[in-house]
Amino acid sequence: MSSNIKKKWDIDPSDAGRSVRDFLRGKGRFSRQLLKRVRMNGHIFIDEKEAEMWQPLKGASTLTILFPAEERGAIEPVEGPLAILYEDEDILVLDKPSGIAVVPPYKKEPSIASHLIAYYEEIGHPCTVHIVTRLDTYTSGLMLVAKHAYSHMLLTRKAKLVDRFYQALVEGLPEPEKGLIDAPIERADDSIIRRTVDPEGKPSQTMYDVLETGGRVSKVAFQLLTGRTHQIRVHMAHIGHPLVGDTLYGARQADKLAGQALHCYHLKLLHPWTGESMSFDSKAPSEWSSYMKEK
Repeated sequence: MSSNIKKKWDIDPSDAGRSVRDFLRGKGRFSRQLLKRVRMNGHIFIDEKEAEMWQPLKGASTLTILFPAEERGAIEPVEGPLAILYEDEDILVLDKPSGIAVVPPYKKEPSIASHLIAYYEEIGHPCTVHIVTRLDTYTSGLMLVAKHAYSHMLLTRKAKLVDRFYQALVEGLPEPEKGLIDAPIERADDSIIRRTVDPEGKPSQTMYDVLETGGRVSKVAFQLLTGRTHQIRVHMAHIGHPLVGDTLYGARQADKLAGQALHCYHLKLLHPWTGESMSFDSKAPSEWSSYMKEK
């Protein structure tokens, strides 16, 4: 499959004389690995004439990089629904339902990634799946996907291009009703899945704000200042208010919920190529409303 992923830069006179390699490492923010992939299997053009990495750039010229097609990897395509809220040649924003894994534990199982592979094959997109913001199986809401390796690199190498905001149902009413949980997180000694607060863990900070309470259950908004695995779930269990349905972290089983009541409701990002500020919203699952009526 031939690549149709390409990017163009108009070369400013101030960059005249720089090699293609130096320009891509600087203004292009290419990693060494990506540079190598382009050099070995991609194509470089200066004003539509094929060029090499070592060649100097000319002022008022155009540099074009044609990226190589990407290996799909072990995940097999599985047709399935995708709630795509936004898509362009660089990124894709999904609204994920609860109950489906982002990456399958086994390569043939349905997942967001296997559905994306099937979708890419359908539209002739020559890349594999690059997840930027992963959600747990039973966490619903907004997900950001990079549509090619260069976009993924830009989004993950530069800090604060992406901000995520969550809502959850928690047991009880947190006190105070607004605050910062600053507690390091480490993998639990007795589990490969569960995390725990540990003084020797990685710095972890979660801001929370109670939006509504029904007495036994509260709806809480969160902003992550760090991005640890299970961070919201661990921090809320740590302060005595585990997420509704989150039996892994001490909550009782909840009717109509297979897992924790956690939803990514707002996503903000700077587009990796255009620099445009973008934001997306998603409503929390409708079944949450019945829990808020509990007294």
